[in-house]
Amino acid sequence: METIDFIPLVKAYPALSRTYGEVSCVAGVEMTREGPRWIRLYPVPFRALEDDKQFRKYQPVRLRAATHSGDLRPETRRPDLDSIELRGDPISSRNAWALRRRFVEPLMLPSMCEIARRQRRERTSLGVFRPRRVIALEIEKASVDEGKRQIARAWVAQTSLLDGLGSDERANQLRELEQAPWTFKYRYECDEAGCRTHTQSIIDWEIAQFYRRVRHFDDWRDRMKARWLGELCGADRDTAFFVGNMHQHPRSFLVLGVWWPPRRPEQLALADLGDV
Repeated sequence: METIDFIPLVKAYPALSRTYGEVSCVAGVEMTREGPRWIRLYPVPFRALEDDKQFRKYQPVRLRAATHSGDLRPETRRPDLDSIELRGDPISSRNAWALRRRFVEPLMLPSMCEIARRQRRERTSLGVFRPRRVIALEIEKASVDEGKRQIARAWVAQTSLLDGLGSDERANQLRELEQAPWTFKYRYECDEAGCRTHTQSIIDWEIAQFYRRVRHFDDWRDRMKARWLGELCGADRDTAFFVGNMHQHPRSFLVLGVWWPPRRPEQLALADLGDV
């Protein structure tokens, strides 16, 4: 075990595991003397954490973590959940996310194609890059896994008992994890000559939450695209994608989250030159 200072950047929507129950994968940066470096915390049963341990994105956290013997991805650490200590408010997004840029910009890579090469060469499993062009937000019907529903029910019941609360009371606090009936994917071209485009599923917790807010509207698809394509990937945004691969399928990468500060004046100037 080592103590690390960690800034979470993305939090994946919970997955259901027969080994761990309901867990999330959290990726972010460890702040070291040499600069920021990628860290993945897994497993994190986020909804079951005590309130004073439920960290937010960009909120400094101190905790103890160890190399994960069951996960060969070099960035993965198994967290000691009892050691989680929140170290202040989330880092400000003022001035075009100036403070956040200090630990994201050093990690920025040229393209998704480059991240894929590094995975083959060095087993890299996390990265961030700016896509050249985001083509579409694709919405596809997802299958609902009844086996996962059973895991979800068992996890809620088990957590209720472990926390010393009655099952009904705890179930009200920790409702069964909802499996969204849709999958959301970005199709984009990365900034590399000859890129044939990439299509990757988005597993960010925030897109699932946004879907739940708009699903009751007749035009929910338009609302999803307005937010996740028109706004987060708009021409006035310095859009980048946080990506991570799958443990069992290391060549397959997913979009873990979106970096979308407003473009700085010099970026807008370059964009205008590109239109000439």
